[in-house]
Amino acid sequence: MADAAPKTAAAKRSAPTLVELVRRHLTEQNEPRSASEVSAALNQANPERAPRTTVVRNTLEGLVAKQQAQRAKQGTSVYYTAVSAQEPPAAPESSTQAS
Repeated sequence: MADAAPKTAAAKRSAPTLVELVRRHLTEQNEPRSASEVSAALNQANPERAPRTTVVRNTLEGLVAKQQAQRAKQGTSVYYTAVSAQEPPAAPESSTQAS
């Protein structure tokens, strides 16, 4: 039984973090996704992890704060998309006016 702990620790180190999983999922999508959609997809792909929707939402908001994802509201729903490495973050509309 003493051998199980090091193997488990090594497996955890090699497994991607939730942030990596969420970022990867968003980059694979062609359209915005809600936190619940991302959570459901991650739960299906990684049933051993099964992150709660609130944890996924917090992770998505962290990516937004780091400008690695964008948030868009449609009514009362919030949808997230990945920001590509080449694409600069969206500038506020007031700064896009020509002089």
